[in-house]
Amino acid sequence: MDANPAFDLATLYHLTEDHYFAATCLTHRRYCAAINAYFIDEHDFPWNLLFIRLGSAPLGEEMAAALELIRRTLIEVRLVIHEQKVEGLREVLTGLDFHSAEKTTAMVLQLSALIPSEGEGDVQVRLTRDLNEWAVPLGNAYAMLPEVVAHYQARHQRALDADESLYHFTLSAEGQVSCSLTLSLCNGEARLNDVGTLINLRGRGYATRLIREALHHASSLGAQRCFLEASEGAVPLYRKLGFERLFDYRAFVRVALPGL
Repeated sequence: MDANPAFDLATLYHLTEDHYFAATCLTHRRYCAAINAYFIDEHDFPWNLLFIRLGSAPLGEEMAAALELIRRTLIEVRLVIHEQKVEGLREVLTGLDFHSAEKTTAMVLQLSALIPSEGEGDVQVRLTRDLNEWAVPLGNAYAMLPEVVAHYQARHQRALDADESLYHFTLSAEGQVSCSLTLSLCNGEARLNDVGTLINLRGRGYATRLIREALHHASSLGAQRCFLEASEGAVPLYRKLGFERLFDYRAFVRVALPGL
């Protein structure tokens, strides 16, 4: 699979990843190519979260600074770590009271391999700036409390107001907005996030239809590839769409500490 000659696919993946999270989080600190830290919000407990992603590149000496940030932080911390780095960090993570969470898979699709959309079914796909519509399937699909949905929506609204390259799609069917997702673009590379379908309408192909429409939009804007991070349960869906595995991530969580 071809990539930009200056970057390999893992590097391109991390560029799109960093762009999306930096756009939707209030504060971002880049320690090195492999270590990025994000604060979801500032002075807004319980919404604030320190979110650190450890990618494919060598960690180097900067890892010590990232660990010191974790030790000084009282709020909840979430670490997402490239599969090859987990064992080397397991002992220190245990010492810092981190607990293992889910596994996810980084994936890529060459947009030249896209199958044309057939426009089947009585559905309407929209590129929208109405985040009230966009947030409904997302909150339902991920069992988010209303206040959590409102907070997440506000983060995306902030990114839109800052003219970040985020595109919000909805699919309406059966008389309601049934599915939604977020497409982002960074240096000619696309990324999918926030794919959610109303629980009672799953299994009807709505997510597949919406993803295809978003991918065609990315291609029309000049993107050559699309990246995403899939939950274990969603990997088969994305494989059917042509996405290929790059590597796995493991997530670790440390709860908020006393003193908040």
